[in-house]
Amino acid sequence: MFDYNQVTSLTAAEFEKLSPSTSELKAEFTKSDSEDISKMERLLDLKEGALAGDEYYLERAECKGCGRVLTMYDFVFTGIVDADHPKSLIVHTFIGNKYVVNEPRPVRCSNCATVFRPKRRYRMESYTCWSG
Repeated sequence: MFDYNQVTSLTAAEFEKLSPSTSELKAEFTKSDSEDISKMERLLDLKEGALAGDEYYLERAECKGCGRVLTMYDFVFTGIVDADHPKSLIVHTFIGNKYVVNEPRPVRCSNCATVFRPKRRYRMESYTCWSG
């Protein structure tokens, strides 16, 4: 089982160097809207508004199974269902104080279960997945 206390943090400068630029985020990613963020809060058993104030991005992709645009909600869903991450690990990763970079992992559509394999990255305040 994964434990946030065992996660190694980068420095803020190292994290920013590996993170997508603002122009990349706008051009290549889907930003979660307030409805998507509310769905993530419910899935993670958080109070309404707990994830507000941050921006959540997933590499822009349309599900090949149902045509839905994938969002960070699908990323969270995948972390719980496929990666067996405890909700507390995901919450700490979202709102904790560590800067984390991982390789992109497959993301499952929460609507039809089709798997999408990100080419590059996804990003939130202190967590990004990057593949050069």
